[in-house]
Formats: sequence, C-alpha cells, structure tokens
Amino acid sequence: MTMAVWLACAAIGAEPVTYEVRTELDLVYGRAGEVDLKLDLFQPVDAPAPRPCVVFVHGGGWGGGERKQFHWHAQQLAAAGYTTVSVGYRLLQVAPYPACLNDCQRAVRWLRKHADRLGLDPQRIGAMGSSAGGHLVACLGVRDTRDDDDPALTGLSSRVQVVVDVHGIHDFPSLPPGLNLLSACSKLFGGTLAQQPALWQDASPQTHVNAQSAPMLILHDPADKTVPYDQSVAFATKLMSAGVAVQFEPIPGAGHGFVYNGQGAYTKRVWPWAVGWLGRWLRG
Repeated sequence: MTMAVWLACAAIGAEPVTYEVRTELDLVYGRAGEVDLKLDLFQPVDAPAPRPCVVFVHGGGWGGGERKQFHWHAQQLAAAGYTTVSVGYRLLQVAPYPACLNDCQRAVRWLRKHADRLGLDPQRIGAMGSSAGGHLVACLGVRDTRDDDDPALTGLSSRVQVVVDVHGIHDFPSLPPGLNLLSACSKLFGGTLAQQPALWQDASPQTHVNAQSAPMLILHDPADKTVPYDQSVAFATKLMSAGVAVQFEPIPGAGHGFVYNGQGAYTKRVWPWAVGWLGRWLRG
C-alpha cells in the first residue's frame, strides 16, 4: 500500500484501496503556433467517477525541467483514486511570459472541457508545483484566464480549487538585487524590472490575491539560496489577510530543488503534507 493511498483514504475516513493506473503520455491539449502542447495523463482503473483531479507543474527556472519529473507523484495519487496529469508548457527559449502561464491555464481548461470523458469532477481540480512550477500553480490559484482566444474553451475557468506550492516565486519586483534568479527572470520577461515593470508585476501571484483565491499549502526552506524565504512569508500573509485558508510549513535543511522519485528525504518530508492538503479540499 502506497503512502499516498493511506493518507488520502485517512483524510476521508475510508478503507485504503489501491487502483491499477493507466497511463497515457504525450496527449495534446492545445497548439500554440507550430508547438503542440502536451500533458501526461494517469487514470485509476475502475475508480468511482467523477474523480478529483490534480495537475502537476514542473520547475526548472521556466527554461528547463520536464513532465516526467512529477510522474512518481502522479502515479501515487492516481493509485489513490485521483485523475492526475503532469503538464508541459512552453519554456522561455521558445516563448517568453505569459506563454508558460497561458499554457498551464489552457491545460486546466482542457481538463474541464473533457471532464466527462476523463471521469473527473471539473469543480475539484487541484495543482502542485515546485520552484517555477510553484510560481505557476500559485498563479492558477489566484487568477483566472488571461487568454480566452480558443473558441473550443471559451468561458471555461482556469482557476483551480486548491494549491500545493513548493518554494515558488510570488512577487518578482521584490526579489533582492544580486540574486542569481534575476537572470532567468529577465529572460522570462524579455527585460529587467526597469525595462518591463508591468510584466514583472503581472506575473506575480501576490498581485492577484483576493478572497476567491484557492486554499494553499506553501512549503519553503528558510535558508533557500535560490528563492528567498521571504517570498513565501509575504505571500502567505497576504492570502491570510484576504481570508484564504493557508497552511505554511517551513522545511529547514531542504534547500532548493525537488526529489521527484519519491525516495529522497525532501519528498518524504513534503509529500505527506501535500497529500493531506489535497485530500482535505478535493475529497472532503
């Protein structure tokens, strides 16, 4: 029995059940110019429908990473009865911001469009990501669709119902001078803060917080040298001030990064919190 199955079932007071998982890779959820946008789908065979759904978004400084980084986690939750997907998005080498956010929002809307076929509940979709992925899932929780030009998805919301944000970036303009991350940010936005202030502000989840923001679990190492811990402290504070449910967990000694195979100490510390939080909001 996997840890995810035990925790998810405990969250709803149910007996543990493990489902066989059916995997479909490289599903196209949209097209941007000449680029096919793809996701990997994990389905629990014979699990009752409609099911809760979790979207995983990889990190990598918006210029790296890949969908398979979250395959272990997607498999774990699918075995516990969730529909899960790991989403690919255009990296900054292909297209600058807001392409990465538009793609992630489009993936959520695609899931809602095909909810009946996929056996998922369009009103029970959560998201989890780390680093750049943490930034993107935070955006999915605090704002709705930026780009509604796809007629097949018109009117479908891109906002998720719950978020697990692992050391994401929340307020780009407040990043301190000299931080290594600033180079990636300038590439993402096509210019420095002084050159592109509107984009740096628009991309910041903290800018868009309101009372309708999704409940969030935020995890961050106070000694993180890549993304300042203060980013998460300020973001959690603003969410709480808006009346949003927040669980904020400092994870000393974790550093920055993520162990995606489920074996590392980092995942063993973070994953139980994530599963419990997702289960609380998506399974009741």
